[in-house]
Amino acid sequence: MKTLKMIAAGVAVAAMTVLGAGYAHADFADPVELSDSDENMPDEGFGEYAVNRAAPGSCLVVQNHTGKGVTMRLNYPASRGKWQFRHNQIGVLTHNGKVVTSPSGRWNVRTNPPIEFVWVYDANMNRHIGCNGAWLLTMN
Repeated sequence: MKTLKMIAAGVAVAAMTVLGAGYAHADFADPVELSDSDENMPDEGFGEYAVNRAAPGSCLVVQNHTGKGVTMRLNYPASRGKWQFRHNQIGVLTHNGKVVTSPSGRWNVRTNPPIEFVWVYDANMNRHIGCNGAWLLTMN
């Protein structure tokens, strides 16, 4: 009986360790730099995605799990330039070496090709690089 309790306690600790170490507790600081500064014009083949929950000063972390490269443009908070993500690339948006943040915390992006997406907010992510939390946009 004593051995069984010790095994059960070990399983509980292991489960808490695994469950508590999910992606939301990680920091994503690999920069993905703006690749051009052209004016954003309507583009053929782009899908538009937005998140409207206020999180002032947040940054945007993108995970590309589409199986191909994706070009992303911002409609808000900026309206210029594009970022390019390779398959399985994860990174935070930067411009001139600085993290791009949203004054209101809202984000509106366009991607080519159009994607399936998931938005998740983590108030503690990337605080060490000047973000007031981060939106994680997973592209599938």
